[in-house]
Amino acid sequence: MKSRFIAAMDLLQAEAAHSGELSLRHVFDLLGEEGHAVLILFLCLPFLQPIPIPGLSTPLGFLISLVALCLFLRRPPWVPKKFQNVKISAAVVIKVSEIAERIWTYTSKVIKERWTFFYGFKVFRFLNLILIFVNSILLALPLPIPFSNTIPVVAIILSTIGVMEKDGLFILLSYAWCFVVFSFFSALTFGAIKLF
Repeated sequence: MKSRFIAAMDLLQAEAAHSGELSLRHVFDLLGEEGHAVLILFLCLPFLQPIPIPGLSTPLGFLISLVALCLFLRRPPWVPKKFQNVKISAAVVIKVSEIAERIWTYTSKVIKERWTFFYGFKVFRFLNLILIFVNSILLALPLPIPFSNTIPVVAIILSTIGVMEKDGLFILLSYAWCFVVFSFFSALTFGAIKLF
């Protein structure tokens, strides 16, 4: 049986090929309601490469934090009017979703439901929200520095996969990755202070 994530990526590819481009509102409509985690993963995927994408990290970082809040509150995802008409080209949608499918096919072999207290207990659900929220804010910073988008996105992806599949190991890995995030941005801050 095809996984929900693969089915969602196939849907986006078909819609992008038909429409030519997709607005963020259309993406939210396609993946919304129960698709919080899939939506967060889709918004993260363009940043799995070292070069920051001008003009994209700020709105998508902000939207990831909103979707994470909706996931925590168990409400349908919501996109502000300011970002509803932001367009994503068909080429980007198709490329990102194809890469996502390849990654998911490999990752799904090691994902399984375990250590569900990382998902089920409210204190961990709140901690997962804070993790995604803080890293999405770091993602939203308009920094023209290689890996400045990728480093926080890895933490978001690990946490989101853990939540989506109730896999406590991936959630725990996301906590561990935050030490990498802290070290990276601390080094940037220290370097900027010394420079100026």
